[in-house]
Amino acid sequence: MDTMLGILKYVQSFSNETLDSFFEIITMLGEEWFFIILFAIFFWCFNKSFGYKLAFICLTSAAINTIIKEIVKLPRPIGYEGIKSIRVETAEGYSFPSGHTQQSSSLFATLMIEFKKKWLYFIGALGILLVGFSRMYLGVHWPSDVIGGLIIGILWTMIAIKIFDWSKDRGNPMLLGVFVIPMIILMLFFQTATYYKVVGTLLTLWIGYIIDDKYFSFVTKAVWWKQILKLVIGFLGLILIKVYVKKLLPLTIYSDFLRYALMGIWMTVISPIIYRALYIEEG
Repeated sequence: MDTMLGILKYVQSFSNETLDSFFEIITMLGEEWFFIILFAIFFWCFNKSFGYKLAFICLTSAAINTIIKEIVKLPRPIGYEGIKSIRVETAEGYSFPSGHTQQSSSLFATLMIEFKKKWLYFIGALGILLVGFSRMYLGVHWPSDVIGGLIIGILWTMIAIKIFDWSKDRGNPMLLGVFVIPMIILMLFFQTATYYKVVGTLLTLWIGYIIDDKYFSFVTKAVWWKQILKLVIGFLGLILIKVYVKKLLPLTIYSDFLRYALMGIWMTVISPIIYRALYIEEG
């Protein structure tokens, strides 16, 4: 622990207001809104199948991250003498492994593996490293958390891609239930807001995937102004659910589950129905 503490103090020895602001922005690449925006853009406008794959990988990765945190129960460096912790509102739960690092690793690794572009390899690797470093610089994670998050994120991505492709090759999204259903059952044992939010979203993403595959077949193609209109309508709905539905519900983990489940079903089922009804979707 003394070694880990020494590394954090060394990293923070270079701190200044400019770097504080820079790494506060960088750390957002590992947060839920960045993931939601990227998923929505892919799912609504460009590549629905990849959108589902990206969401499945990142959500299951987030669930695994929470499970490991609740088992290991490693305290964060917040409050240690000589450590300045910034943006602590993003530091929920225990420390190992770093959720931001694991999420950014899963996200960027998926993009790199899927699209195989040299420039994306560079940006993806840089993004993962910067997000991990930002968590140490901001004083909310130990170096071991960052290394663990990076390794677990990449390893899980490689496994999850195989799982998703196995389901897709057989033309049966129901097969993803092999992983979704156990994660739902584990809600009985890991009763945290983070886990309930992730599983709520994962459940309705899976339901939406099944509905789209069997009954709807949403088409992402559209002219540019319709794509912008999709994003405006889609994000407006997400904001209303995330912000205003929260005010209508009691502050419990069950409310968190319901709210994020609503966000998932809005993204995958309700908004595509609206797009089709308004003739925004083009065949």
